[in-house]
Amino acid sequence: MKTALLSSGRRASAVRSLILLAVLLVFLAAFGPAIGRYQMSLVTTLLAYVAAATAWNIIGGIGGQFSLASSAFIGVGSYVTIMMLRGTGLPLWSCLATAAVGGALFAALTGVVLFRLRGFYFTIGTLAVALAALTWMTTFAFTGATTGISAPLALIPSGAALYQMALVVAGVATAVGIVVFYSPFGLRLMAVRDDEDVADSLGISPFRSKMVAMTLSGAFIGLAGGVFALQKASIEPFSAFSLDWSITIVVMVVVGGIGTVWGPTIGAIVIYYGITVQLQSVPAVSSVISGILMILVIKFLPHGIVGGAHNAFASLTRRRNTPPKPPLTPRENELVHPQTSGLEA
Repeated sequence: MKTALLSSGRRASAVRSLILLAVLLVFLAAFGPAIGRYQMSLVTTLLAYVAAATAWNIIGGIGGQFSLASSAFIGVGSYVTIMMLRGTGLPLWSCLATAAVGGALFAALTGVVLFRLRGFYFTIGTLAVALAALTWMTTFAFTGATTGISAPLALIPSGAALYQMALVVAGVATAVGIVVFYSPFGLRLMAVRDDEDVADSLGISPFRSKMVAMTLSGAFIGLAGGVFALQKASIEPFSAFSLDWSITIVVMVVVGGIGTVWGPTIGAIVIYYGITVQLQSVPAVSSVISGILMILVIKFLPHGIVGGAHNAFASLTRRRNTPPKPPLTPRENELVHPQTSGLEA
């Protein structure tokens, strides 16, 4: 009975989150045509960050595997999209979809090796993969090596079309993140995060769970990379595979609330639109403030902005629902405060 209630409660929470997501997507779809070209470009970038942060949260937050390989997935998605756009006659959406395939395949291939490591060693391994991918691309002549490649200008989508594509990518990534969080697979992934050995003893395969999470994460981060590439039109290894991607995505998720449903979205808004865009004339100051904010969140809000808000709301609700204590009777007051009672007498 308790298990059934738990499943029912999680299912209801998932439905509420999906309904909220649908409302937000409808609002953003209607909101797009009403804003200027510059603001539309900013929101497009923000939506791509939301997709990437939500995807990282699947493996890093729900799965507890602190990966720094996001820059490699961004780079793979960027290059696959532009290469497909240049070399095939496929429609734009099909070229973008190949970014998800490329990101998923790269994540699966690296996961087979990396998931032999745990904890800090896994994180270092993902960092090595990101650096190796960057080094390889600077010498790979087929993709232009350090020069990079450009998409045919005639095939680059308009700002409005790219906005709609980013909206779909962010919406699907967030929907998948919601489903994973509330699904039985999400519970198994959390069990692996909390204690791999105990999860294994209960019949949960840590390797299989982490591989599925890594593949999903790689697919949607690759999709975000495809959106970034279409927005820039011209890419090269030092920007497409930059470690800044990995660091920025991690900061967004940690600030917003690692392991929560809406934390990556809130973190992306705060870090990108609230800090990076507002301080774009002084990028060094922007980076410093982002770093300080992350330290403060880790110190005072371990579960991020979303987790802190949830805890504050739960505490306030408990206070309101707790009935006031009745006044003490004379006899109880005498037992609690014998000296005071004696003086009064």
